[in-house]
Amino acid sequence: MNGRKTGKSRRAVWYLVVAGLLLVLGISFALASGGEQISYEHFEVTHDSIVRTVSGAGRVVPLHRETLLAAGGTQVVRVLVSIGDIVRSGEVLMRTAAGVEVKAPFDGEVSALFVDVNEWVSPGARLIEVTDYQNLEISAQVDELDVAKLHVGQSAQIDIIAFTDEDIVGTITSIARQGVLSGGITTFAVKVSVPHARNILIGMSAEIRVEVARVDNVLVVPLEAVQYEGDSPYVLVTGDQRTYERVRITIGMSDGELVEVKSGLTLGQTVAYVRPIREQQNFGPGMGGQR
Repeated sequence: MNGRKTGKSRRAVWYLVVAGLLLVLGISFALASGGEQISYEHFEVTHDSIVRTVSGAGRVVPLHRETLLAAGGTQVVRVLVSIGDIVRSGEVLMRTAAGVEVKAPFDGEVSALFVDVNEWVSPGARLIEVTDYQNLEISAQVDELDVAKLHVGQSAQIDIIAFTDEDIVGTITSIARQGVLSGGITTFAVKVSVPHARNILIGMSAEIRVEVARVDNVLVVPLEAVQYEGDSPYVLVTGDQRTYERVRITIGMSDGELVEVKSGLTLGQTVAYVRPIREQQNFGPGMGGQR
């Protein structure tokens, strides 16, 4: 009797072990089916240009904007302009009881009035603001690691976020001599002139891109195709019958996507590189899932 019980007990344990193995295998298969699979991408070695740029994000600002202040304590007796008026350089904007004439510092538009007629003001009080809306510039922040590559007079591509089709090229007019630390990153203000300000408004978001290095008509491969053995770069070159040969190369400049190949490859060869692809299961209309 005890022998039969022992046999049944062993069989029960064996069934549990087999069931556990089947469960593990099933889970592994399911993970493999919905997980990452290895897929080779292929790229034919070709000639191309590689351009390295420095970029910075910023906003459109006026080239000239000035707030005029009271030279001393006095009373404003005449205000000759209103907000929105176009003024010329040297035009009288207001007069004080002391006989002082407040004049426009440049051609522009009255953008703010801070006092009324007969109002008394103290020394240094704000009186009026004049803004030049015709001559604009971009004030962009550039990372400290890149700012040394820039200099006044360089051409800069301007991308106004609101105008995706505009092709605007400006010129760097100034580079801040002191950086600003924010979030652990130091950036420097770079000013770029806007050659034509039609439809461009102060405060619009913008980005500048400055070309700092370039090579043309060079052999290139994707940067992600380059692997390393120690400090030596190599690629996998496609051979006959889908075989792959490891070939050492010498690389040059990169733009973050393509990299220059100085030696090791020839035009028309095909390199292969591994890219993990996560397969996604798509369901048709009305199919919430499969059971």
